[in-house]
Amino acid sequence: MCSKCFREHSEQQNKKQEEEQEPTTTAKAESSQQEEENKEQPPSKPVQKNTGRCFMCRSKIPLAKQLSNKCRCEYVFCDSHRYPDKHDCDFDHASMDKDILAKKNPKLNERPRGGRSFQRLDSM
Repeated sequence: MCSKCFREHSEQQNKKQEEEQEPTTTAKAESSQQEEENKEQPPSKPVQKNTGRCFMCRSKIPLAKQLSNKCRCEYVFCDSHRYPDKHDCDFDHASMDKDILAKKNPKLNERPRGGRSFQRLDSM
């Protein structure tokens, strides 16, 4: 082969080798990403199957109270366990309330106006 033909032939072989290696590397990359996602997921919380009973003490709950005693952590509780401090709620109420306040009360101006912006006059 002449040098020109040899160069083209070698480039074609390199391309074939790269194409063969790409599927294996992408498969390895995908499997490693799935393993990382599995490690990062916290253990899932149990699901309440029977909403007619309290999640803590398993006492019966009337149908009308099932709707009113449902917590933001997606569990239904009786009257004695309905408050977040009584059933060790994992929902963060404080941060949710802070976010709501921040959205409803945006800052209009960065520079404060009024109050203490004037110089005080000393009386004689």
